[in-house]
Amino acid sequence: MHTLCIPFRFHSDFSAFSGRLAATLALLGALPTALAEGIEPPTRGQTVYVPIYSAIRHGNLGSSGAPESTLMSVLVSVRNTDPSNSIRIVAAPYYNTDGALIRNSVPVPKIVPPFGTFELFVELRENAGGSGANYAIKWDAATPVSPPTIEALHSRFQAGYSMAFISRGRAISEP
Repeated sequence: MHTLCIPFRFHSDFSAFSGRLAATLALLGALPTALAEGIEPPTRGQTVYVPIYSAIRHGNLGSSGAPESTLMSVLVSVRNTDPSNSIRIVAAPYYNTDGALIRNSVPVPKIVPPFGTFELFVELRENAGGSGANYAIKWDAATPVSPPTIEALHSRFQAGYSMAFISRGRAISEP
């Protein structure tokens, strides 16, 4: 019977293990804080800034000095997260990269029922917004409610390649 001996350096292997253990414990310690950040207090309304990338700049600079650009379609989703109360979308001004108003996509208020969703759409062929476009969605409610989740799904699907990503809105003011 033969015995195979494999050298083991306890000290250096233990150091690497203890470093990984410390990093893991630090991440686990931060988990409750990260989870708690997702719970927002009830409010009667907000204005929510939503980044819109109706054009994505990429690649190299061309002979004109500008990078290549790809247009994106964007589905903006306003999801009422309150199980008992409706919210009202008051306005949804859409601004371009320079901050100029393109249009108000909600000319009359829209009611979104509990757990309902209101959607806005920026067409693929629309290039007025640019890479720095945004919505400033204003909503309110009769009583304090759970704030809605507002996201923008950017997509481009075609033969050869596809792109999709989400940007989340963030509250910038309350009534």
